[in-house]
Amino acid sequence: MQGWEEYLSFLNTSRYSLQVLSSTLFPSERIPDKERVSVQSLNYQLYPFQQKILEKISSGTLIVGLPTGLGKTYLAGAYIHRMTSENPSRVAFLTPSVPLGVQQTIFARKQLNLGNAYFISGSIPPERRRGLMVWNAGYVVTTPQTLYNDFLSKYEGEIRQAKAYGDPVGYLREVFESDGFRFPYDILVADECHGYIGETDGYSILVSAKASGAKILALSATPQLHSPKRLGELRKVFETIESVSIEDPEVKQQMPNREITILRVPASQRLMAIYRELYSASKEVQDRVANIYGSAHARGYCRAHGLCVCLIALRMMRIRIVEDGASSISGYGIWKMRELRRPARSLGGKSVLEAYKELIALQPNHKISAALQMLDSERFSKAIVFMESVEGAKEMGGILHRVRGIEDVAVLVGKGDMTMEEQASALMQFRERASVLVCTSIGEEGLDIPSADIEIWVDPPSNPKKWIQRFGRVLRKSEGKNAARIFALVTPGTHERNKLLGVMRKVEKVYGFTQRVSEAELPREVPKSQTRLTMF
Repeated sequence: MQGWEEYLSFLNTSRYSLQVLSSTLFPSERIPDKERVSVQSLNYQLYPFQQKILEKISSGTLIVGLPTGLGKTYLAGAYIHRMTSENPSRVAFLTPSVPLGVQQTIFARKQLNLGNAYFISGSIPPERRRGLMVWNAGYVVTTPQTLYNDFLSKYEGEIRQAKAYGDPVGYLREVFESDGFRFPYDILVADECHGYIGETDGYSILVSAKASGAKILALSATPQLHSPKRLGELRKVFETIESVSIEDPEVKQQMPNREITILRVPASQRLMAIYRELYSASKEVQDRVANIYGSAHARGYCRAHGLCVCLIALRMMRIRIVEDGASSISGYGIWKMRELRRPARSLGGKSVLEAYKELIALQPNHKISAALQMLDSERFSKAIVFMESVEGAKEMGGILHRVRGIEDVAVLVGKGDMTMEEQASALMQFRERASVLVCTSIGEEGLDIPSADIEIWVDPPSNPKKWIQRFGRVLRKSEGKNAARIFALVTPGTHERNKLLGVMRKVEKVYGFTQRVSEAELPREVPKSQTRLTMF
């Protein structure tokens, strides 16, 4: 796809390039002595509810359930300020990915006034890390694997044995004391820590830091940490686990109203006929799977047999043709199935494949057209468009690039199509310049996506976690912003509306998260002062 390659080339050569940024975030000269940092001032102020949380944070605290958009990073910065302003210390900040690491390093430099904050990642060879003595830096942002490899890998056996004990911290304390080892940092901040449970480098770092007496603050936006198993493991590390509800009155005061508008986006009769025929084809294959392999395989989870895989692909094709639009399934290999190439009475004697080719020629993607129309009709400074399909995100990004210019539209998809460096560059583009971000589920968690005024959900989120993560991108309050506005596009006569409302009910039950819901038809009129995008 020429347009996509052009965009990636732009990212890799622009001022948003991670390679350009990384060259300023990694030490350029040897650091001969161990440094300490003292954060004397912050370039921001906490909201009252954040200040209240900060006052509860002790030396071993896990913040659970503070949703995306409500300032976990700002809380961490204020905690570091409190701990180091009068007592200079060595600080390590763990992040799960390179893009987030770059963002956290820039945050430390700009918001904490730490010009000597550095990002240390595995992309720098171990020999160079040793030669520059990078771990002598007083403030490092790093990935768990990099820190583990350089300091804790030699204790791999002991750490594994410690995890099998009821008291892994006490066990490791004895090991480290007998060997003369001390964790290299006084303060450890662990972001997105819900992924640390079990045999992970992150959890090994947590228990090792605790055994060495380091002060630890961990952050998570995932309330599922309340599960007994997860909490049991984390209580071995943290004295305090602070749970924050989005419905807390002080939190709600600092949030805009939450509004979701379900927009009905009609599809053509041809698409609906194909949608129904895909159901018939998948039902036929499901019956064959049940007869050959049993009813358990017919549920659609088995990937051990070719026919079971075909069943999964057919079901996914039926979902995607309405949720992400017809063009999103053009590259599916399942089109080779004979069930999709035989004449169908409901399609006037045409096969599903023949009817699909005609549909693509007439209306490539009703969902993308609707999303473009919403971008036409709404006023915003920043907008995020979420969709599941990678090809759909590329297609929409390409259209918007031609209309708004490549600088004004960032596109973020998974690492199969973008490197982590390119993902970070796209986020920096959206933060610094672009007014629109088109992204797949890669943007739902684990990345610090800047705040937006509105969001458009091309497809419904598939589970409550995705719902909360998407909504969190518009929850930050800003001047003149009274509501966090979401527009969810659903195709009438399909499963979409029921799926959307079903996930919403789970969100309200599991997370206690509520929003005002309304339904409307897709608007037809576009302000004349704005350029139409749907012409493309």
